[in-house]
Amino acid sequence: LKQAANPRVRGPCPLVAMAPLDDDGGLEASVASVSPAPTSLAAVSQAGSAAAEKKERKSAEVEDGENDRDVESMLRDTKVAIIGNVDSGKSTLVGVLTRGQLDDGRGKARSKVFNFSHEAANGRTSSIAQEIMGFREGGEQVLCERPGATTAASRNAAWQQVVGQASRLVTFIDLCGHEKYLKTTIFGLVGLCPDYAMIVVNANAGFQRMSREHLGIALALGIPIIIVVTKIDIAPKNVYEENLTMLGKLLRSPAVRRPPVLVKGEEDVQNTVDRLSIDKACPIFPISSVTGEGLDLLRLFVQKLRPRCFESGLFREPSQPTEFHIDSVYVVTGVGFVVSGLMRSGRVLPNQTLLLGPDKAGQFKPVLVRTIHYKRVQTDAVESGHNASFSLRLLKAKDTLKKSSFRKGMVLVDPVMNPKATMFFKAEVVILHHATTIRRGYQAYLHCGMIRQAAVVHHMAQDLLRTGDKSIVTFRFMYFAEFLAPGSTVLLREGRTKGLGRVVECLYDGPPEEA
Repeated sequence: LKQAANPRVRGPCPLVAMAPLDDDGGLEASVASVSPAPTSLAAVSQAGSAAAEKKERKSAEVEDGENDRDVESMLRDTKVAIIGNVDSGKSTLVGVLTRGQLDDGRGKARSKVFNFSHEAANGRTSSIAQEIMGFREGGEQVLCERPGATTAASRNAAWQQVVGQASRLVTFIDLCGHEKYLKTTIFGLVGLCPDYAMIVVNANAGFQRMSREHLGIALALGIPIIIVVTKIDIAPKNVYEENLTMLGKLLRSPAVRRPPVLVKGEEDVQNTVDRLSIDKACPIFPISSVTGEGLDLLRLFVQKLRPRCFESGLFREPSQPTEFHIDSVYVVTGVGFVVSGLMRSGRVLPNQTLLLGPDKAGQFKPVLVRTIHYKRVQTDAVESGHNASFSLRLLKAKDTLKKSSFRKGMVLVDPVMNPKATMFFKAEVVILHHATTIRRGYQAYLHCGMIRQAAVVHHMAQDLLRTGDKSIVTFRFMYFAEFLAPGSTVLLREGRTKGLGRVVECLYDGPPEEA
């Protein structure tokens, strides 16, 4: 029943996304529904609203939905992706919120968030950084002593203190703003499944091109949007007001259809929280990370956000077979191989046997989960919706495990699923933007959950595709077979070309002869 209004779940669904800027600087938008007949922007927007209302009515009638909400209420972690143009103050904002200390205007706050020294040297995020913010039952933020030097040991100690004292957590996923690292940003939005997307806008520069790219991707994935306007302390009044007006027009446009709400008090905070998850509002927070203006309202808003784990349709219940998507691998001295990733289904306990794969040959190997960590704290179990780390051990002596054996897109699954890897799959695809035409043999880079791999168009239901067209397309991965599930969202890109779709069938035995 949740399929009707959410573009990231199985079944026919409206797909909304933005193309790059036009020549005149306006915003091009392509809104399409993966359905037999094309339609207009206004018609799709109305259809999306009608589907959302239908979903609300039906959700009250579904008994299983109550079980989902019960499980979701137990998840105390809300994930917020921080996106926006380069030099808009994303990492600084994360550092100020999580540490409860203002910035000095010279990069002090962001230096505590960066993963690598070269990021601190040039001030640009080139990797995915995560920080947590904890709140007690009364809404008070959990603050702890954080040393000047940011090391793994100091972060572990700080996270353990926050997790131990907090009743609710907010995880900030700090993503890259530079165009050079767009692949990493897309991976964070598609693979890490954030509950909300916070777009940070420089009050001096306004809503720039990469911010529009990020906004389009967030809309296409159905992620609720929050706008934070930073550096208002150094922006001239006329420039700030002009950029705020243009931002409001953009959010009210037919392509976005998110009524902007400039948050000025606590009443606005509660109203926007209630309307945000159903896409009835887009809150705008003007703040300064140096003077602290507007930070209290933003902190209160973040504290009231709730997870959208099962509402998004991306996760299955803990009672289902285990499915864990791997995003990183580490070799820890004295421990061995440790993998981190996202629980998409089921529950994992220590000493549980899972299948690891697919490897480069498309095979799965049995492994034993020795220990489990959640938020850098050892735990006895993790469930669907959790980000976790597992220490693994191979069960067969003849099997070998090397760091080079791991790659993004590998999974840990329950043996009862009898998993298979596929080189070919069919997907319903809508082309959001392409300069010319797409034909058989066209190559693009695919993002599907944690999977990042180039693929070639093996067959199309029609001879060619242009911007706005939609079709059933058969893809072939160019290098390795992958573990796919029907209904998964697929984002393809190549330069400024972008397309969005969903997997409808996995062709384990290869494409049919007529393809």
